[in-house]
Amino acid sequence: MTDPLFYARAVHFAASVLAAGVIFFVVFIAAPALRKTHETTMAAALCSRLRWIAWSSLGLAVLSGAAWLVLTAASMSGQPVKDVLSQGVLWTVLWQTDFGNDWLARLAVACVLAGLFVPLLSAKAATPAWLKAAAILVAASFVGSLAFAGHAIGGRGVEGVVHPTADVLHLVAASTWVGTLAPLALLLAMNGTDETLAVARTATLRFSTLGIASVAVILLSGIVNSWYLVGSIPALTETSYGQLLLVKIALFAVMIAIASVNRLWLTPRLVGDPRAAVAHSARRALLRNAAIEAALGALVIAIVAVLGTLAPASHAGHHAIEGAIPADASFQHIHSEHGMADVMIEPGRVGTASVTIHLLDDDLETLAARDVTLTLTAPAPGGKPTTQPAVEDPDGEWHVEAIELTEPGNWTVTVDAVLSSNRRLVLTAPIVIDAK
Repeated sequence: MTDPLFYARAVHFAASVLAAGVIFFVVFIAAPALRKTHETTMAAALCSRLRWIAWSSLGLAVLSGAAWLVLTAASMSGQPVKDVLSQGVLWTVLWQTDFGNDWLARLAVACVLAGLFVPLLSAKAATPAWLKAAAILVAASFVGSLAFAGHAIGGRGVEGVVHPTADVLHLVAASTWVGTLAPLALLLAMNGTDETLAVARTATLRFSTLGIASVAVILLSGIVNSWYLVGSIPALTETSYGQLLLVKIALFAVMIAIASVNRLWLTPRLVGDPRAAVAHSARRALLRNAAIEAALGALVIAIVAVLGTLAPASHAGHHAIEGAIPADASFQHIHSEHGMADVMIEPGRVGTASVTIHLLDDDLETLAARDVTLTLTAPAPGGKPTTQPAVEDPDGEWHVEAIELTEPGNWTVTVDAVLSSNRRLVLTAPIVIDAK
């Protein structure tokens, strides 16, 4: 992956999951476990490490979120990143787009979360119940609101409620499992007195219970998401989106297998075996497995970052509804977070051709535009782009006639549309042109 947007998304997702995960770990696992011990040195050391994770992950989330915003603004405007700030594009995206509004809301939530870190991660005094409840709500809002920057938004009717809800629950459940693995590993790595071992036992039991509930929510919400985004077995196996989703599912299955070993074998040895040597051996094995699960979780998050930039598998066959693609035509479906375009070049070979462009939203409805420009760039190094305005027909499709295709190969097609909302949509993808 060479697109910087992928890296910004991946880092932001991972950092957000970890920042929320620290809150869930403190409230549901660490605080109840530490309450049963008089080991103040351990409590202070653990809180210090958790503070480092919390502040680092939240800071990284804010920085990567800023990068995501700037890159998205550049994509929407079709302008270089260096011009986004100077020409006011960034402010337009922030105040006049759903993505920008969601970004501002998440920044506000991040500030509230930072304020909650101070009392919640202090080892000096007990945290009141209302503050814990507020922290859980804010952390869930911070990570769950990522759903509003993804494919779940844009549905209508029942889908417009069920799909976003499932996506929010999916993200929150992932944070309560994957996001708490690193803090758990830090706790298990603290080897010392018998009281330290007792804390590890309590924490492991509570994490196991929390993990079971989280996995159940992940499975159910994942099925709902797949129903809307994939839709069929062929779409799952024959599209890039579906194949990448299968890799994600396979990694998730490996994580489940490791978690099952922890639950059925290692946790009973840690909690129930009176021999200290056996308990410490189980603790070390649990530490190793937690680190492995965290690494696999990071891979899953990277895949999620890629999936968000691809067209959902359920979109792969939608052009069949509008009519079959002619055998001699070249077709490309271009997808982004902000809109889609079907581009058909007929005939798709060297010579004179016509181009049909259909703009769509995430609900596969025609996207209204005021102006559309098509640019085709030949595959030869230094090839000069050919740019022509498109003309709209009564059905809402845009056409470019008599465009010259000079050579075969992987051309680059760019659709630059000014939408009815005055937002600019720029979509770019390769398209194959055959020889005569």
